[in-house]
Parts: sequence; structure tokens; C-alpha cells
Amino acid sequence: MLLAALDSATLVLSCALLEVDERGASLLAERTEPAPRAVPGGAPSGHGSRLPGAISDLLVACDRKLPDVEAYAVGLGPGSFTGLRIGLATFKGFAYANRRPIGGASSLAAMALAAAPAAGPGAVLLPLLDAKKGEVYAGFYVAGGAGVEAVRPDAALSPEALLEALAGLPRGLEPLGFGEGYLAHTERLQPRLTQLTVDVRTPSAAAVGRLAAAALRGAPYDQQRLSALEPHYVRASEAEVKFPNGLPPVKI
Repeated sequence: MLLAALDSATLVLSCALLEVDERGASLLAERTEPAPRAVPGGAPSGHGSRLPGAISDLLVACDRKLPDVEAYAVGLGPGSFTGLRIGLATFKGFAYANRRPIGGASSLAAMALAAAPAAGPGAVLLPLLDAKKGEVYAGFYVAGGAGVEAVRPDAALSPEALLEALAGLPRGLEPLGFGEGYLAHTERLQPRLTQLTVDVRTPSAAAVGRLAAAALRGAPYDQQRLSALEPHYVRASEAEVKFPNGLPPVKI
């Protein structure tokens, strides 16, 4: 089964093609690129303008076409609200048009899966993304079998709240932090949270694909599941914070 995977939770766009069979998922091709610096008056440079071309380039490199893709996997966040909406809408559109199954996985879980080989036994992997506003998006995972398992839900936390949360982790497990969120708040997190030496800063589409592969292999197209798939934002949007009861009535 040819699986297309995507993560657009950060400014780094990651796309991948994987071959899935009874032995698991093997990577065919992957493309990971940071957003180019915006130029005033220049062409759009966001995920929306780059995503279709990135997928097309991967298919051409593997001598495949879009109808050859048999399933789609997408990172559900947490992360950039706009990036997540663009990525999910694009893959939902592909899945709907070609009647293919689609599934999702936590973007933080994907980071944990990619970093797991660098951590020893008894470690809690803490993938961190920069959530801005003085917070990080934090995941809490342990390696288990061929994947990772959450020991508590993904959350948006201040560095201080994250350090407090470490006290609630199971005893005997060593928390290891990594990712762009750790780098953004190193001074506030060290020395209480050890940094895992690993080159994983943002989510990988290949890891998203591996997390979703088992559930998608042999799955039928499911319109209800496609419609229900939504980003995992973790925290309220700016509009929800400012207008918790909706927009006020307009005076005419």
C-alpha cells in the first residue's frame, strides 16, 4: 500500500511517501523544508502555496501519480492553527476526491517516535514545540513495541508548569526534553530537564506515517471518519479567548 504522509504543524513542512505491508512501513521518499523568508510584495510562501508542489515532486521522484496513493496520514498537532488547517484540508481533499482512507496522529508523538532510538530504557520522551506566548506544546511519551505510548495528554504549558508536571510522572523514569520548544526555553528548563541529544526539532511526516500505518492498512474509504478528523489544537484560539460567547451583535 502506498501511503502519503504530511505534517504541517510548524513552519517546517514535511511530506513523505511510504510503502506499507505486513512487515510495517518503509520510507520511499521524504521532503522536509522550512518556510522561506517572506519578501514584501513577493510570492506567497506559506504551506498552502508549497504543499501541492511538494507532494507532486515526491510522486514524480518515485514514478507514481496521485491516484496511486492508497491512504493518507496527517499530523494533527498541536501546533500552528493555520498550518494544521491547511495540511488537513489538503489531505482531506485528496482522500475525498480519490476515495481513499485517511488517518491522523499526534505531531508530538511523531517527534517522540523519531527520537526514541536515541533514548535509553526507562526514559520519558518530552517532545517540545514553541507555542509562543511563553508556552510550549509538550508531549509525554515512552517507547513501547514498535511505537510510542502517551503517559499523559499533550498540553500547552509554560516552562514552569512543565517542570511541575514532571513530578507527576511515574517513578524511575527519566524525562528527556528535545525539539524547537526546548531550544526556545533552554535557560528556563535547564538544569531540571535534561536535554536529549538528538536531531529532532519538528515533526517528521515519515514518523506520522509510521504511527498511522497499521490502522490504515487495508482500511476502506470512510466518509464519516474523514469528516470527523480534526486538528488537535490543545488550547483555545485567539478568537475563542477574546470572544468566549461568540461575536457581539452588530449595532446598525
